[in-house]
Amino acid sequence: MRKNIFFIITLLFISSTAYCVDIVNKSYREQFATESLNEDFYRHQMRTANFYDRQTSSVNGLVESYRDTSNYSYDLFSGKFILGSKGVLDAQAFIYDSSIASLSYILSGQNKKAENLFRIFQKEFFISKGDNIGLCNAYRTDFQRTRWGLKHGIDGNRVHLGPNMWIAIAMLQYTAITGKTDFLPFVIYMAKWAREIKHYNFSDGKKGGPSMGYGWQPPDWSTVYSTENVIDYYAVLRMLKYIYKHSNKNIVAVFDRVNYGVKDIDEEMANIERWLTKLIYDKSKGTFNMGYNSHGVDRTDALDAVSWAISAVSPKRLDELGIDPYDMMQFAEDNYLVTDTIDDIEIKGYDFTNQQGRRKNYRMVWFEGTGFHTTALQTMSRYAKKMGRVELSEKYKEQAIETLANIEKVSNKLNLIDKSLPYTSKKPKDKQIYTTFANEWEIPRGKNGAWVSSSSSTGWYLIAASAFNPFDFDTENINYKLFNN
Repeated sequence: MRKNIFFIITLLFISSTAYCVDIVNKSYREQFATESLNEDFYRHQMRTANFYDRQTSSVNGLVESYRDTSNYSYDLFSGKFILGSKGVLDAQAFIYDSSIASLSYILSGQNKKAENLFRIFQKEFFISKGDNIGLCNAYRTDFQRTRWGLKHGIDGNRVHLGPNMWIAIAMLQYTAITGKTDFLPFVIYMAKWAREIKHYNFSDGKKGGPSMGYGWQPPDWSTVYSTENVIDYYAVLRMLKYIYKHSNKNIVAVFDRVNYGVKDIDEEMANIERWLTKLIYDKSKGTFNMGYNSHGVDRTDALDAVSWAISAVSPKRLDELGIDPYDMMQFAEDNYLVTDTIDDIEIKGYDFTNQQGRRKNYRMVWFEGTGFHTTALQTMSRYAKKMGRVELSEKYKEQAIETLANIEKVSNKLNLIDKSLPYTSKKPKDKQIYTTFANEWEIPRGKNGAWVSSSSSTGWYLIAASAFNPFDFDTENINYKLFNN
């Protein structure tokens, strides 16, 4: 009996400590969070990993983006809601969300689960999609894989640059943190694949950034250039270059075997930097526009055009390119920081766009975006400190603490499964539409008007609480095994 009790106690101890992992230096991480969040951090890791375990399909191993969504879908042609037999967004795995799940597993010390997802995507990437290859934006989680691959999800056969690059970003972080190079050749191949996507052409015949890709039309995605997607690609290139230059000769040999090196990377980074500075940057606003399409520059304002540029391009490089990162952050404060209420509690956070971008009379807190803008605040706090701007550094740090405190407040108040987060602060009814921008991307509706847990929001909460920047290698605060070999 005593042995059994001892065994049970031992198991409980193991399970309670299995997630106590500090990928990022603890003292660095803790400066950006409240005392209560720091005390709860390891439980937060455990809950987040448990959430993704629940979301993992027993059919094909993919991570579902939502669960228990409304059976009602809005038909654009009839202008009416249609009642289906299943939740519209149930059994859907968006690959961007899967990359965030992978990063969350890595931050929780559960590398095997990230590896399982990577293997699925590595195999699926090379399955033919008509005349192309790549990963579709989303896949069904309730269909077995066949010899023709996974069944594409609600986005059809759209293969977009950004989501594919996010899988590469997660794999690169795994590679650096674990020191294992199993997926490095595949990531290099993905970078070569992105290089072949149609690029913007300047009047002098030189290339700019790549288009979004291909798939279901309209529009013709090869004529649409997204700032967010291009920045994702830039991050992959920048991280690959760092690996090439700071690893041993065996790593360089991996690049050589696939005929891809620093010259190729530098050429593409230069193309993107020219596209960003000469076409997309709006000096009068002090920020990047949303992108470019057949009508010209898309001047819609989007949070990720600020947050991801800060975290991926880096404040230092932006400044070298003649773009003031402090102005960009101020633009975000002036245009995206909003206040909303959830169950009579007031919360602050960041919206997808501003009033002009949505052209509707409501604003909302986007929890995924609030999470990744917290990463930008953490990045700017470090940069300002290095530049001797101590007051600004403290300001950004206090803002990061505040945004995380607001997310923590929502997580505790709603108390959804595993303390997960909804997509936004809006809870639409079965037949109610809230959109992210003017006319697209409906906020997920829950069954019978309930809250819906979001994989992306939940993962970014852990990423921000970890003071981890997925777009970069933080060698000052992370002990990367790859760079110690």
